[in-house]
Amino acid sequence: MLEARDLCAGYGGAEVLHRVTAKFTPGRVTGIIGPNGCGKSTLLKTLAGLHHPTEGQVLLDGISVPDLPPHLSAQKIAYLPQSRNVPKITALRMVLHGRFAYLSYPRRYRTRDYEAARRALDWIGAGELAEKNVSALSGGQRQKVYIAMALAQDTETVLMDEPTTYLDIRNQMEVMELARRLAELGKAVVMVVHDLGAVLRNADDVLLMHQGRVMAAGTPEKVYASGKLEAAFGVAVHAVDTPEGRQYYCTPL
Repeated sequence: MLEARDLCAGYGGAEVLHRVTAKFTPGRVTGIIGPNGCGKSTLLKTLAGLHHPTEGQVLLDGISVPDLPPHLSAQKIAYLPQSRNVPKITALRMVLHGRFAYLSYPRRYRTRDYEAARRALDWIGAGELAEKNVSALSGGQRQKVYIAMALAQDTETVLMDEPTTYLDIRNQMEVMELARRLAELGKAVVMVVHDLGAVLRNADDVLLMHQGRVMAAGTPEKVYASGKLEAAFGVAVHAVDTPEGRQYYCTPL
């Protein structure tokens, strides 16, 4: 299990995260939400071991993540950043990058690495993209390839920073469904998502952040019932029960 204990982190002496404590359970999707600048992305980078805490701990099964050698960290935690350069390589080669942490010197992909990459593309329903150039793919297709790369990395934990940004509604829904399927494989899936309704509908757990602190945590129903969403976002949040389940929407206060 990945967890943060009294975690503090920041940049250039300015603290962004203030005593954040949270647990991210295997087999569940956790949505991290909060207004812009509240520390969501900083938290994700610190959980991934890419940004070192100034105080507190990030632990994976009781082991300090910052103390793990990079290749072992990459075998345990996959991190998909908010933005990245789009390389001019095929989707299959992109997915193969997820196998890099398992290669010994000389760094040459093996038959089993190619098989893992193709299985990952097939699993997300994008096997036909294998030989297509990533730079020529649509935003939705590209995001699926990145998720396939995380799957091929075969980690216990998958961290995704705003994976639905710039995607249309259908592709947003597909990415959220892929996150659910990753959790069904037993992975802890942690997502920073700006779409409040999508998180409340699809996540198992929600971490509401405000000004670098955890304002509320728990199931979507618990966080909604706390009334703290309104205080954090400055909008009224409503719930409606439908045949497809509970739906959420926002209106001005």
